[in-house]
Amino acid sequence: MAHTLLLDAASESGSGALKCRTAFAFAGIKLEEGKLGANASATTRGLELITPGANSSKIGQSSAILRYVAKLSPYSNLYGPGDRFTKAQVDQWLDFVWAELDVPSAALTIAPEGDIKKSIQGDIAKSLSIVDAHLVEHTYLACDFITVADISLACSILAAGPVSSSTPNLSRWFTTIANHPKIAPLFGGSSSGAGATSASGGTPLVDLGLQLSGVPPPVAPTLYKRGRIRIKELLSTPSLIGSTVTVSGWSRTTRNADAGKLLFVELNDGSTSLSIQCVMKNTSTGFDNCKASGGTGASFTFTGELVESEGKGQSCEIQVIKGECVGPVYGGENMAIGGANYPLSKKSHGLEHLRQHAHLRPRAKVHAAAMRIRHAMAFATHKFFNDNGFLYIHTPIVTCADCEGAGEQFGITTMLGTDPHKTDVKVPYVEEPKKKEGAEKEGGNEKGGEEGGGQSNKAKKKAAKKAAALAKKAAMEAAKGGKPADDPLPVGAVDYSKDFFGKRANLTVSGQLNVETHCCALSDVYTFGPTFRAENSHTSRHLAEFWMIEPEIAFADLHTDMDLAEDYIKYCVKYALECCKEDLEFFEESQFGEKGLIKRLNNVIESPFKRLTYTEGIELLKKTVADGHQFEESKIEWGMDLGSEHERYLCETIFKKPVILTDYPKDIKAFYMKLNPDEKTVAAADILVPKIGELVGGSQREHRHDVLLERCKQSGLEPKAIWWYLELRKFGTMPHAGFGLGFERLILFITGLENIRDVIPFPRTPGVAEF
Repeated sequence: MAHTLLLDAASESGSGALKCRTAFAFAGIKLEEGKLGANASATTRGLELITPGANSSKIGQSSAILRYVAKLSPYSNLYGPGDRFTKAQVDQWLDFVWAELDVPSAALTIAPEGDIKKSIQGDIAKSLSIVDAHLVEHTYLACDFITVADISLACSILAAGPVSSSTPNLSRWFTTIANHPKIAPLFGGSSSGAGATSASGGTPLVDLGLQLSGVPPPVAPTLYKRGRIRIKELLSTPSLIGSTVTVSGWSRTTRNADAGKLLFVELNDGSTSLSIQCVMKNTSTGFDNCKASGGTGASFTFTGELVESEGKGQSCEIQVIKGECVGPVYGGENMAIGGANYPLSKKSHGLEHLRQHAHLRPRAKVHAAAMRIRHAMAFATHKFFNDNGFLYIHTPIVTCADCEGAGEQFGITTMLGTDPHKTDVKVPYVEEPKKKEGAEKEGGNEKGGEEGGGQSNKAKKKAAKKAAALAKKAAMEAAKGGKPADDPLPVGAVDYSKDFFGKRANLTVSGQLNVETHCCALSDVYTFGPTFRAENSHTSRHLAEFWMIEPEIAFADLHTDMDLAEDYIKYCVKYALECCKEDLEFFEESQFGEKGLIKRLNNVIESPFKRLTYTEGIELLKKTVADGHQFEESKIEWGMDLGSEHERYLCETIFKKPVILTDYPKDIKAFYMKLNPDEKTVAAADILVPKIGELVGGSQREHRHDVLLERCKQSGLEPKAIWWYLELRKFGTMPHAGFGLGFERLILFITGLENIRDVIPFPRTPGVAEF
């Protein structure tokens, strides 16, 4: 049964109706709409909510309806975390919005031109300045996430008109609210329109970033039906109590009671770390089938009535009417049903045990929570860059260039065949060129030649002339541009001209060089994909296969690049705190997580990152060593490549927040980084964060052709291998910058987990490529 919102004609497009629709959508509660009768009470102010159930009631006024929704869905945190202080703040802000914005705005529509109207406008502007001052030190109105107070204010502002440039904090807050995934569709479909200007004119209400030629359609499947309700929605929608629901999932535990007449199944479907208890009586359809499931790990579908639970630690449970064991656990002899050999029993397992059973570890709470956060961070990444006007570019996985010049690449070939048991595999090698017939006679004793078979003067002149012609042709080709001819391979080298791509090819270590080509035409772009490094490292921070986020900004310098990177990290942290609260709380309490995780994440977004040069960082570390601190590598000197212990000490101990180090020595950085005027350092910037060390590596790119060519040679990189990259500097070059962020390190940073192998579905490390 759904709630029904009754509206009169005047209220259908008003802020009150929008507040109700937004609050219900945010809480995930179904809302239907109807027409308000002519004899409705004046206290309803044009709208009235009819609650479902036998004890149905009517609620008028939008603020009262918002309070009702917040109480109805505590899991949505629309009333804050649940403490009385925050709840009181939410109530006060609701009253403020009504008295200081909604009432004056309504009066403004009927006020005559002149002093009265100007006075009302002044009162509204003063109220908005009060909110702006409050938001200087607050992300949202009452706490660290969106409440009904934020929804009420945002809807009132959307109806009133554009946010003034004189209230920048309010503008930042409004953009955050309006672009929230649960709110943006409703604001986009409002009377003012997302990204449109209000009737009074002015700047766009919502900055959608990348402007498409039309409005994206709402996600409203007409054919796809899940056929069940996810446990996450079930537990966060108290209004479903008393309803008949269908759930499916896998059992975490099963137990019999009342001499085998009752079956209790703790069911989880992966949508949340929480489970729902399903209680099945021996009179329920399918009881015997479910009882013989094999226990933990079996899959079920249950249909029954959702009721309030009398047990501790759970708000509701399902009294099963009909059950089906969809997939039993076969763990006995001869494939008999039984859980004796199921690798993930109901006891707790270590992370190494879970890695050994990577095909089943998504059923473990710790990995499931990590994957939900990984999904959220991927979604947040695409949203951040899309809403900032970046285009997503798919860069190739197969490449013939080495972005970093480190040579730690996985080669790929088809010359070894597909049969690993074949013993007569032959790899082609470069052979000595065959001599032309009569070549031995060229140096014979001809007329005018030298005695003893020396080369004739005529032959020497001919060879010199030919060499000069070839040199001239090569110079002309080089000036004209285009792909240069490959240098011949030495005799005995593997002949890759016989391979699939006609030359040596590798798995990419970075998509940066490729994405820069599109930056030089499409302006702001990014790539987000898998990368590979054949680094024989067994640390908890390294993988052979990992994902990289690599944006490139056109007409930008290092400072713009640092600003973008800091904004991106803070956005991801905010997104996690708001949208992954339940999983973050799980990691904070888990033995594998981190105590104080949420406090650490809040600290990231509450203050600007510390910025200092590499040279300043080295001096601080030298002083630390002089004061008696011992690093594993205690010989601190300018030009060294900082280790994780040094990076973490700077951000964890000295500054106690993320740090951006800039202007690194050129000899420890990649060839493509812009050379600084001192010719000793490059315009590079690494972001160091607590727990991880380096999270981001960025730089302004070297856009000067001659300097870049020289840097290639100094780095030992063959310029011919990246001729196309160098050519970008010849045809319309411009200053540009970008950075790379290891996605798995971001997930480590967000979850508090210790090992990078636990935040990717199937880790690839030296000697490990199972599954």
